[in-house]
Amino acid sequence: MSETSPTPPIVDPSPAAPPIMLGSTEYVFPPAEASPPEVLELKPNRAEDATAGPHPQISATGYVHMSKPDGSDFLCPASNVEHYEAKGFVKGAEEDVPDLDAYWAQAATPKPATSTRSTSKSSSSA
Repeated sequence: MSETSPTPPIVDPSPAAPPIMLGSTEYVFPPAEASPPEVLELKPNRAEDATAGPHPQISATGYVHMSKPDGSDFLCPASNVEHYEAKGFVKGAEEDVPDLDAYWAQAATPKPATSTRSTSKSSSSA
């Protein structure tokens, strides 16, 4: 028993969604033209060349503690430091935060109260 395969979908939105069909029409992509020589000669034309250069790459997990002109503090991505410094904010300590949600969850947990009881024995003289 042989089954004929259905017409491929025009758009496949996702593996879980039904395909979007436009009747029985099958879309055929037009052939792409080759890039002109002047485009191929542009430098850098490799990702390795484009990501290396005089400016160091800014870490996506790097954050900086910034102080506002009113004295309050906030945490900003390292990529935004120049923007805030131009507005009069002061750069503070840098920190690597690989999981920002976990960082804020840990910062929101209340600190345990420390006991101020003295452990020394007081001696009374009679």
